[in-house]
Amino acid sequence: MNRISYITILIACIFLNLKIQAQNFLEKEILVEVKNQSTESTMFILEKLGGFNFSYDAMLLDPTKMVSIEGKRASLEEILDELFQGRFTYKVIGSHVILQAKNKDGLSNTMWILSGIITDSDGNPLENAIVYEVNRQASFITNPDGKYILRLEGDQTLGINFSCKGYQDTIAYVSADQSKKLNVALYPWEAESIFKEHPTFSQSLRPRHKAINWAYTEKELKDLGMVNLMIPEKSLYVSNNLNVQEVRFAQVSFIPSWGTNRLTNGLVTNKFSLNIIAGYSANIDGVEIGAVANIIRQEMNGIQIGGAVNVVGEDVNGVQVAGAINTNLGSINGVQVAGAINRVKGDIKGLQISGAVNTAAVKSADSLSLKGWNGQVSGGINLHGGERINLQVAGAYNQANSVDGIQVSGAINYVKGTTNGLQLSGLYNRTYKLRGIQVGLINHADTIENGFPIGLVNIIRNGYRKWEFSTDETFYINTTYKTGGKNLYSFLKVGAGKYLNAAYGIGYTTNPDRKFSVNLDLSGSALFNMDSDYDVFAGDIFRAQLGFNFKISNQMVITTGPSYNFCSPDKEQKKVANNSLSSKNSPYFGNYYLDKAVSTLKNQFWFGWQLGIRF
Repeated sequence: MNRISYITILIACIFLNLKIQAQNFLEKEILVEVKNQSTESTMFILEKLGGFNFSYDAMLLDPTKMVSIEGKRASLEEILDELFQGRFTYKVIGSHVILQAKNKDGLSNTMWILSGIITDSDGNPLENAIVYEVNRQASFITNPDGKYILRLEGDQTLGINFSCKGYQDTIAYVSADQSKKLNVALYPWEAESIFKEHPTFSQSLRPRHKAINWAYTEKELKDLGMVNLMIPEKSLYVSNNLNVQEVRFAQVSFIPSWGTNRLTNGLVTNKFSLNIIAGYSANIDGVEIGAVANIIRQEMNGIQIGGAVNVVGEDVNGVQVAGAINTNLGSINGVQVAGAINRVKGDIKGLQISGAVNTAAVKSADSLSLKGWNGQVSGGINLHGGERINLQVAGAYNQANSVDGIQVSGAINYVKGTTNGLQLSGLYNRTYKLRGIQVGLINHADTIENGFPIGLVNIIRNGYRKWEFSTDETFYINTTYKTGGKNLYSFLKVGAGKYLNAAYGIGYTTNPDRKFSVNLDLSGSALFNMDSDYDVFAGDIFRAQLGFNFKISNQMVITTGPSYNFCSPDKEQKKVANNSLSSKNSPYFGNYYLDKAVSTLKNQFWFGWQLGIRF
């Protein structure tokens, strides 16, 4: 009877219909020390320390050979190289590390076929089970009667992996001189027994929380149109249901189904990837270039350049450049540049730059770090749903939960939470809590803790809001509306007399709730002629005004104080009054200084006063 070794391995391909990423046990650091132990005992110790199982052809090792390893912390791959003196290559499939000989003396051009039926433990055929030769020669997805067929090459022993959703995976080692028929029964996967036997492995089964509660798209990788257009259904099925970790230096593909990695391209991590039109990989740890599209199932670490589209299923660490669209279903740590749209399902630690739209919308606070820097720059719209962002610059619209830095937009800035810094827009700024400055035509805030708005209209729901009616040495009556924070505020003012003026200014007040308080107002205003014989615009007035305030009730304050004024008349008026006009007015009340400035076209400086009521 031909000898066939079956090794049942426990891996988590599917757990409660959630995709679980294979753990790369080869990179895991282990602290181990053994003295004069058999190879078999040493490998058992490594399994328990690392939470995995070894799988290999029994003919490759002498289990009775005695070995020693000095106590040190190193990766599993480094320990195995020392233990076996570099004679093997390693591959991770699920929870198993497979050992394969580097020296393939038995390699030949012998072509042979392995076929059979895959059933469950009761003998029922399993449809859509995956049969996978671990060296990637071939793979097969079973039909409804459970049959498979693999076309293989060489005389060396080959490892064949059999897997199906909800069942324990099995590896068999076969060679060309053995039976070409192999029927395999798979047993249901019992998660509870796995956790009891392999506590370390049970931790690796926990889903990686990528903070994917995204307001702008709830799609997963398999749901994206570009993915379904470019990647064959069988290739997607294999990569989503076969838990394999393999690293290759380079791959070249024309399209995902035509390339060096064939049907298993979604299982391979590549250091360099060249896609003539489009390509599909498990991970990139280096550089990827595609003329049209690059699609990565898990992570991209390095540089990715796509002529049109880049799609990454999990995180990006590095630089991502696309002619049209970048779509990441994880987070990004680095720089993302697109001609049109950047979409990140998680958060940003770095910078997004696009011609039209940037979106990032992580919602899970558990996955966020308040350290680091992030920013978005686009020609149109920026949307950020994370905890905070440092920089948003958009041609039209910015939206964020909170800003610690600068938000600049040609039209609208909107912050749902707190703005720590500057909001600058051409039209409208909105924030719930302001700790900084707003500059826009219209500024809107619920509360100002430290800062003030600068705009034509400032709406502060829970801030300093006062109406003031006053008279002074120049204008018979002034109406002023002041709004802002507890101490700093801005105001709009209209004055009427022989002339009209419209002023904008900023001010500071001591505690306005006390009986006595002091304020300082600085303003600039435009002066207008009421006489039709003159040009409408007469010049500019700049005023520094000190107010001494006495609170006579909870709602009313009397204010008075001195001022210092400067008037710069319009030097290009068509008609100028004669000098005698200024003599008709007292310098203490009336139009004396304004008449003098308008009639002589010379700058005027003077001290003034004001008296008013504020409520």
